[in-house]
Amino acid sequence: MLGTHSRLLAMFLIAAVFSAPSAQGEEVALNQWHVGANLGYGSMTNPLHGGDNLPLILIPDIAYYGESWYFDNAQLGYTFVEHSEHVLSVVTEFNPETRFFVDWHPSRVFALQGNSFASMEMDGPRVVDIHDVRKRQWALDVGLEYHYFSSAGQVTVNALADTTSVYNGWRADISWRNSYRMQRWIVEPTVGIKYANAEMNTYFYGLQQQEVTGLDALSLGSTLQPYANIDVSFILNKRNALRFHVGYIDYHSLANDSPLFEESSAVTAFIGLKHVF
Repeated sequence: MLGTHSRLLAMFLIAAVFSAPSAQGEEVALNQWHVGANLGYGSMTNPLHGGDNLPLILIPDIAYYGESWYFDNAQLGYTFVEHSEHVLSVVTEFNPETRFFVDWHPSRVFALQGNSFASMEMDGPRVVDIHDVRKRQWALDVGLEYHYFSSAGQVTVNALADTTSVYNGWRADISWRNSYRMQRWIVEPTVGIKYANAEMNTYFYGLQQQEVTGLDALSLGSTLQPYANIDVSFILNKRNALRFHVGYIDYHSLANDSPLFEESSAVTAFIGLKHVF
């Protein structure tokens, strides 16, 4: 069973992946907490060898917006430019890639084990289990996030860098999202591309020197990872709605080079009831 600290961090990461932050350009009541909960059934797949899929049963939605400071699920930010069409903020959040390395079974020991590199090359594809590598640490990233609002939807661009000297790299993201309302139905599609630089990819998905017995260090290059999700809600009343969510992210370029990957994509799916307190 996870410790309290690990459970809280994992919960924040689930919220970060499952719920897109609401920019201050949207109509949000200020100086009060917004608390909701999603109760249902779903899972977040883990594309790494030995990684467990994460069941999604109860997912919180927690936000607070002040005049400038805000907290929205896993993101803390300070907005210093805010107009009807443009919002620019300084933001900080945990790097979401750690979610694939959370130790859901603490009784297992992360031992430095593995077959020789030569035998893997000759007898079959390289395979490295996440329990055979050192545990990836939590990293806190800080950067800028820009939102542009128009009748065609919301464009978000951000760039964040590691401030905790965990992976000493940076990442970026550009996405488009829109909201379509049809009586009681709300449909919100999102498409985007994530950029991860070489240092970030190497830390999370490469191999460090002498990390696995018989394997050399493995460095990876920078990558682009397209993703998409759709969120559908059917409003029952002002506090309750039925909710369906499906998300997909493509790790194809990383999966080709890293022996940690078993699948080339990760999928998040959830169906349930959303309640706003």
